[in-house]
Amino acid sequence: MYIFIFILNNLMFILVYCNAGNKTQVFDYCSHPDCSIKNQHTLCFAKNKHSTRLFASGMTTWMKYQILQLHNRHRDNIAMGLEAGQPPAANMRKMYWDYELEEMAEIWARQCQKRHDECRNTIRFNVIQNMDVRPILPRVTVAQILADAVGAWFSGSRTLPPEYVWSFKPSNCSAPGGCNAHWYSAAAWASTWRIGCSQALCTAKRSSCVLFRKRRTPRPQFLNSVQNVTQTLKKENFLRRTKYMTNATAIRFEDFATTTKTGFQKSPLHRGELNLFDREEKEKEPNVMAYIFCNYGPAGNIDGFPIYEPGATCSNCPYGTKCGVGTHRGLCSLLSDPEN
Repeated sequence: MYIFIFILNNLMFILVYCNAGNKTQVFDYCSHPDCSIKNQHTLCFAKNKHSTRLFASGMTTWMKYQILQLHNRHRDNIAMGLEAGQPPAANMRKMYWDYELEEMAEIWARQCQKRHDECRNTIRFNVIQNMDVRPILPRVTVAQILADAVGAWFSGSRTLPPEYVWSFKPSNCSAPGGCNAHWYSAAAWASTWRIGCSQALCTAKRSSCVLFRKRRTPRPQFLNSVQNVTQTLKKENFLRRTKYMTNATAIRFEDFATTTKTGFQKSPLHRGELNLFDREEKEKEPNVMAYIFCNYGPAGNIDGFPIYEPGATCSNCPYGTKCGVGTHRGLCSLLSDPEN
């Protein structure tokens, strides 16, 4: 029975994407039965739209691998009983990347909105979503941004009462801790094994006070110049690693990449003290925010259901999976997993 369901899920996935290269779809998301109104699905109303604040969007293969490994690492810690205040898991499944979920996450991220979309279910399963919005700061790497986002979601275990593991109860997001417990349970739900994420870089609505930060001690002009050139190269590479850029982005990026009279390049993502430019140029420089969205399926956070089965690690893995092999030895991985 489980094998039949697994094969059916994969066949449905292939039907949806077999004609992706021809820009055709088998399933009409504008008539998705799970949406309360017509044309409400993210892959319908937001398909060809993006915010005017959008700078760039998308994840490289390395970024996808990184955020997937971060999730499985945290889930492995939970399964092994290494999550403070939480029992070990007997049936924690290993997560695998899903391109349909990734597409929905990227389309929604391009809207540059700090909220969840209204309807995102697939024809295979229900989908739940986590989001993280944070500024792009100097000397912060892409890996650190992803690690901080995933770490923030799993930090919700600190506010989740242990008894909720046996029976999940929706909590009030306005209570202390906000929605962190919901984000944790969504990412730690044992039967969830598909994930698709994306990010968008968007200009901020308001200017940040970071622009007017002053150094306490002056630095030699030569050192400032070297540091600015290094930051420029790193941040230009960060921007070029994204796969989607608007026309306005290309124009703006070209403007910022022009060489100044001092011989150094401007950086489109720099937000700190910049001695090479005057105050007027600094005020025109955009503040960039990273919008990161992750979709999970089959969705968890079901009232009254367990987040996972507390017990000895790997003692009750679902049929068609096995445990104790590969990198994440506390997770139930598919028999067809290359690591097996």
